Amino acid sequence: MLAYIPSLICLLLSIAVVWVSSHMFGNSISPFSIFYGVWFFTLALLFLHWVDYAPVRTQAWQLIFLNLASFGFGWILACLFQRPGTYRAHVEFALAGISGQRLRRVIFLSFTLGMVGLADFLRRIQGSLGLLTYLEAPHEIRDAMAIGGGLDEGIKPFNWLNVMTVVLCAYYLSTVRGERRRAIWIMLFTSIVATLFLEDRTRFFFALLWAGYVLAHVRRWNPRKLLATGSVLTVVLALQFFLVAAWLGKVALNNPVLLQSATVSENLFPLLNPYSYLTGSYPALQAYLDTRPESTAGAMTFYPAYKVLRLLNPTLKVPQIVAEPVDIPSEFNAFTWLHQFYTDFGVAGVILGPLIVAFLSGLIYFHMLRKKSFYSLYANGLISFGLTLSFMVNHLTQGPVWYFLAIGIPIASYIGEPAATQS
Repeated sequence: MLAYIPSLICLLLSIAVVWVSSHMFGNSISPFSIFYGVWFFTLALLFLHWVDYAPVRTQAWQLIFLNLASFGFGWILACLFQRPGTYRAHVEFALAGISGQRLRRVIFLSFTLGMVGLADFLRRIQGSLGLLTYLEAPHEIRDAMAIGGGLDEGIKPFNWLNVMTVVLCAYYLSTVRGERRRAIWIMLFTSIVATLFLEDRTRFFFALLWAGYVLAHVRRWNPRKLLATGSVLTVVLALQFFLVAAWLGKVALNNPVLLQSATVSENLFPLLNPYSYLTGSYPALQAYLDTRPESTAGAMTFYPAYKVLRLLNPTLKVPQIVAEPVDIPSEFNAFTWLHQFYTDFGVAGVILGPLIVAFLSGLIYFHMLRKKSFYSLYANGLISFGLTLSFMVNHLTQGPVWYFLAIGIPIASYIGEPAATQS
């Protein structure tokens, strides 16, 4: 029984931060509760020791502690920038300043470009592997999309618009509720399906979690309904995870190294794959630290900016964003979001990275509660998605998040003109 105490403490902490957020920060779903909730929950799972991982030693634990403490300090700084009491009320987003007609135009444009990107990608598959590969050997498509695999995604900015289309459709249907809702529903489900054709579980999670965080703040939710809705979303994401894993053959039974290191009965073997995804980043972080990585001096934290600069200066060296796997004992190449911060700036990055993210996310969140603007709602949901997976990877330093933050500015300006017609 004593062996379960660390897991129980972390689980209680993950619940406590939701209560704190609800009573002190205006809503139970905030960047504060999301970040600490997922870290404490996954640490609770890690302490169950379902897999005999390579040990996590003092060095990694110190970085994890600094990360948690720095995020809290950054959040406190964001709170101090707010006037007392300005963030205690729940958000009720009105339609003032939002044109349903213009939002529909944006949705139609985003959907059209997303479908163009998907069509181009399917054309590339047909020309290299054949579309029947989706049914006969879907893992070959995934392998071909890997670096050096020979299959390029094509018009990547268009393909990623399928993710944003899901969010805009969800916002329109839940808040604007204007004309042509049937067409919007069709575009919503089509865009969700489109994310699956890329065989990338991240995009499906990206779309649904981002949309979920937007919807969590557009109106008042009672705790029971919020819990029920969150549970349904969790089930959908878990079902997608298992189905895609089975489709691609990424199941525990195909990973003998993982099975040999398991400490649970065979009845729980089907859960080892998601368990390793939720907990493997911690021992992988330690294994990565043991390799003594060379500093990349900001190129990973500001990777999208470096990619743009490389267009102007081809001699600029851009690091490989997908890390080489380490053995924990099975192969794993996600080292928590501290991977980029530490590789770029060492311990200073582990302190400053989470602190700055917490400070900025807090400013956006409290601005959303106070001003109820579309862009702050949009950006808060986007950052919240990144924080949700921060225990595994750092999406906030990657191109899609920067891309969406950038294009969200003209979208918010266009649909939010005061003279727009509400229809």
